[in-house]
Amino acid sequence: MGPSAAFLALLFYFSSLEPTVVLAFNLDTSHVIRKDGEPGSLFGFSLAMHRQLNPDQRMLLIGAPRATALGKQTANITGGLYKCDITQNNDCERIVFDNEGESIENKENQWMGVTVKSQGPGGKIVTCAHRYQRRLFVNTPQESHDITGRCYVLSQDLTIDTSSDEDGGNWNFCEGRARGHEMFGSCQQGLAATFTKDYHYVVFGAPGAYNWKGIVRVEQKNNTLLEMGIYDDGPYEVGDEHLLNPELVPLPANSYLGFALDSGHKIMRSHGLTVVAGAPRANHSGAVVFLRKENEASGRLLVAHTLHGPGLASSFGYDLAVVDLNGDGWQDIVVGAPQFYMKDRDIGGAVYVYINQAGRWERVTPVRLNGTKDSMFGLAVENIGNINQDSYEDVAVGAPHDDGGAGKVYIYHGSAQGIKTTPAQLFGYSLAGNMDLDSNSYPDVAVGSLSDSALIYRYIFPEQYRCSDMSACFTYTANPASYNPRLMISYSVEADGECRKQGLPSRVTFQNKSRTEAEHQFNGTIELRGQKQEMCTKKTARLKDNIKDKMRSIPIEVSAEIVGTKRRQAKNSLPPLMPILDSSQPSKDIIQVNFVKEGCGRDHVCRSNLKMEYKLYYKQNNLDMDSPLPMRNNVPVFYLNYERKDLALRVTVNNMNGDDAYEAKVVGTFPETLSYSGVRSQTTVDKPIICTANQNGSQADCELGNPFKRDSQTTFYIILSTVGMTLDTTEMNFVLHLQTTSVQKSIAPVKVKAKVMIELPLSVSGEARPNQVTFGGVVKGESAMRTEEEIGSLINYTFRINNLWKTLTPSVKASLHIQWPKYNKDGKWLLYLVKITSTGPQEVLCSPQSEISSLKHIKESSASRTKREIAERKAVGKMSFLSGKSKTLTCNSEIKCVVLQCPLEGLDGTVVELRSRLWNSTFIEVTVTVSPDSEVAQHSGVPWWIILVAVLAGILILALLVFLLWKCGFFKRASKEEFDATYHKAEIHVQPSDKDKLTADA
Repeated sequence: MGPSAAFLALLFYFSSLEPTVVLAFNLDTSHVIRKDGEPGSLFGFSLAMHRQLNPDQRMLLIGAPRATALGKQTANITGGLYKCDITQNNDCERIVFDNEGESIENKENQWMGVTVKSQGPGGKIVTCAHRYQRRLFVNTPQESHDITGRCYVLSQDLTIDTSSDEDGGNWNFCEGRARGHEMFGSCQQGLAATFTKDYHYVVFGAPGAYNWKGIVRVEQKNNTLLEMGIYDDGPYEVGDEHLLNPELVPLPANSYLGFALDSGHKIMRSHGLTVVAGAPRANHSGAVVFLRKENEASGRLLVAHTLHGPGLASSFGYDLAVVDLNGDGWQDIVVGAPQFYMKDRDIGGAVYVYINQAGRWERVTPVRLNGTKDSMFGLAVENIGNINQDSYEDVAVGAPHDDGGAGKVYIYHGSAQGIKTTPAQLFGYSLAGNMDLDSNSYPDVAVGSLSDSALIYRYIFPEQYRCSDMSACFTYTANPASYNPRLMISYSVEADGECRKQGLPSRVTFQNKSRTEAEHQFNGTIELRGQKQEMCTKKTARLKDNIKDKMRSIPIEVSAEIVGTKRRQAKNSLPPLMPILDSSQPSKDIIQVNFVKEGCGRDHVCRSNLKMEYKLYYKQNNLDMDSPLPMRNNVPVFYLNYERKDLALRVTVNNMNGDDAYEAKVVGTFPETLSYSGVRSQTTVDKPIICTANQNGSQADCELGNPFKRDSQTTFYIILSTVGMTLDTTEMNFVLHLQTTSVQKSIAPVKVKAKVMIELPLSVSGEARPNQVTFGGVVKGESAMRTEEEIGSLINYTFRINNLWKTLTPSVKASLHIQWPKYNKDGKWLLYLVKITSTGPQEVLCSPQSEISSLKHIKESSASRTKREIAERKAVGKMSFLSGKSKTLTCNSEIKCVVLQCPLEGLDGTVVELRSRLWNSTFIEVTVTVSPDSEVAQHSGVPWWIILVAVLAGILILALLVFLLWKCGFFKRASKEEFDATYHKAEIHVQPSDKDKLTADA
């Protein structure tokens, strides 16, 4: 290179910042979100994280059981529930419900909001008032109150859906039961409440029932079960839902069973639902009871196992959590005992950690975590999810009286060995966690206090990974070596340029940049004083919190150009030439910044091995009950009918023998006849799969994990709605595509195909009026008849078509076929068809038309004449009953029938009526029977056997009466002596008068 040229060599490197906050877990303590409530309202007494899916919104629900009453509540202090957005503003909004008052209830100090739980993303919310009272004998000297308690269930948008039996405040099972504290007079339902993790049941604790023994109740109000013919899925209750027997409660009085609740499906060896309930005063030390359903037909919850409290008056079971600490797939139990103490030791409260031994609990020895003296350590226990992203779930423990009454929350991390006993600290009282509130794909923690406030701690990346000081260093060399001017260099640094070219946001931002610069780049100038003299510039680069693409490295591109030179110019010399960059050298340099990928190879390349299987099922509310589609020629067949309307696609994905799969997801594309309706994780999965769909449900993206760990497996059900299906649908085809940003070849889309058979719930009912006729007279020839009355008796046949599935598009070509008895075997007329009429959505035209009023010389009667004839026939039928021979005629060798075909356009509510005449000359008497049987049959006289039985019964009664009279001597005749004596007693003797006496004396 000549003296007029120079080239630059660029050097670019990173140096790490020291962490700004030293924590054992990744929660941001410098930007805590604080929410404050009314003074004295106990705002923050209970917490729940909730995600509404339509529209997508994340929030914190906060109970304030001492909040002032709403306008229509006839009370002063009732408690309430608040919704708080995840912002730095104190913008909490009270949820309006329970805003009425009745004379038969007392809501004063009912403590609404004492507990609040969310069912999960897109699920319901339950909140309770355990001190709600029912008044009896209102405004009388005998007035009394029962502390029954009451709970409300709200929809995902925090409203009450009046069309849903689940929503509203009718969750009060203690109301109306036997009173008194020995039974349900102090029930206090709702001191604890929760949902099972399969979205199926809501679980209530009522620690005041049965003289404070306490009960637990598992219940659901899902109407779709009734449509499926399932009528006995609960409720289930300790003490039996039907017997209400306190002797069946497995604990003594004053145990407070149901004080704390949680549930899981991988607790016992048999799997299935297990409810874990705390009884903090059982046997004076406390207990935790594992409850299972006795069977599907029973209403009883039975004890599967009991954990007994180890210390006197320790309140073991005051709170508890079900969590998989060691990642073995079995759910462990963490139990708080806030009043545990040890004499002469600085211990005030304890938490017992039981590591599940594959469902065998008999020999499990718990790990005890101790709190400081008088701290009430263990008053709150919460599963907060995998807070430090190490593949093991973590727990938080509240100690509200620690640190001089300020309160603390301790975070304990799970591990392959169970639990790490060294905690980290926060401040607070109540707890909520295991949900991502700020949409950065990591779980956050909410902490309530007793000072009417709540704090939200959000997950952050560890500072050493989140922010770094970046140095861009420049130097140059020139030829010849004596050429050594000062150069002014203009440079530009850009991060994640490839993402920007694809229209995606950058994953890195630069801090302390000018307002005119984009967040992902910065520009500047620097002076190089001579050859091989390095000059550097520093900037702080920050990784965004909400990135998903952690598989691809982040490119940092640095470019530079010469903008000027400073060199002394000799007298009378030519102006110096501007040096140029060596064209053989690159004008920019790119450095790739890789993410730390623990589950990948040493070369930082993740080679996943994702595999997917699927199977089609009929939709079931309890997904433990498999009902797969039947197969025909190796193709599944979906029998769509009134009771089975939706389809469940079971998808199983595993990553066996592969590296971590980043941004792993299943994408389903569906035709117009199918649409995405929802997703349900398998009951044994505690972290439900979340799917997002487009507006019409034709595509759904189901995220498996970021990353989806090596050797992992998950199973979930995609619920597909068949509302778009019509009666013309014969098959369905859709595509499942497994995607990941990890390296994996040949992930071909999976095409799913199934046949569709639509079963219509059509029913046909028939009726003949009258169903019996009599006739006689002379035989009259066909040619001699002029009016239809001359043919014979009038018979009207009515057929009604009903379709229970009224929402299905009625495009089917259905037809009603009627076998009409026209001639007997000798070719003589039986039934002469006069006319066919119809009522309903559309007119019915039956064929062949030649069979209707085929004798053109016979005149059809008017409608008024026909009605009069029917009335006269009914009157005659009431006066007499003609007996004689009867014979049932059907379409076989005896008679000749023609088939009447009546196409049905409207499937529901169509009525077809056939007016006919019985040919009088062919019959003497006939009994006309129609099939199918008439649903509105007319009275046809008393059967002969009833008359016979009545006569025999009358004779028997008469014989019995005669026998009784005979035994009483009614038929015994008197002898002559007896008759004379009786007559003598009754004879009247005439006494002589005074005149007769004087005559006799004379």
